[in-house]
Amino acid sequence: MKQHSQKRIFSLQQWPGDIQARGAYVDPIFTNIARRYDLMARLFSLGMVHGWKKQSVDLIPRNHPRRILDLASGTGDFPLHLRRAGFEAPIIGLDRNFPMLAVAREKCSGLSGITFIPADLMHIPIQDRSFDVVTMGYGLRYPGDIRSVLGEIFRLLGSGGVFVAMDFGLPRNLLFRKICFGYLLGFGSLVGLLLHRKADTYWHIVESLKVYPGQEAVKEWLIEAGFVEVEMRELLGGIIVIHRGVRP
Repeated sequence: MKQHSQKRIFSLQQWPGDIQARGAYVDPIFTNIARRYDLMARLFSLGMVHGWKKQSVDLIPRNHPRRILDLASGTGDFPLHLRRAGFEAPIIGLDRNFPMLAVAREKCSGLSGITFIPADLMHIPIQDRSFDVVTMGYGLRYPGDIRSVLGEIFRLLGSGGVFVAMDFGLPRNLLFRKICFGYLLGFGSLVGLLLHRKADTYWHIVESLKVYPGQEAVKEWLIEAGFVEVEMRELLGGIIVIHRGVRP
């Protein structure tokens, strides 16, 4: 055990390819960071994260959607931004992590029509065409099969329904990509030490990005799943990406 711990200090772990192993790896991390997740997100983004989410919400037409689903809802940021933008439809937030959902319920407790449900992205227990809008923040890197999840999202949307996702991306410039990864690893280690007394708390972000297929692949898979009007916005040189698609 001691040898493993020493090795972990100096090297990134290989991102688990098996979905069960991946869940076993990241679930305890999110359980431990739930109460400080929002602070971490602000620190990592240098305060820009809420602006990115506002840009994501601005891509949703103001046509009075009847029902909205927020996948990988975490601490409930997207439901808050949707309400601030004037969307009054009932919102269901779905996430597999109970402590994260507990924070989300507290944050949204003063708002009506927002419900949080524990469920996994790979097994969404909801009927076809149940929603007019599906949102997702920082969730595309975690499923074992991204294409399958995009197909599920297509299934959940009714005609004209809109899907909007915001996540990390892979900058096209390889030097800038290395700089971004270095920032995420170095600053993430500092934040991990300060907030959790563990430098490797947020190393999973870089570990996941090292094997992530990237925004162009996601764009192609959205089209493959049947989405039209597919749009991809790259922010900060492509390290942050917003995807949008419409079910015809």
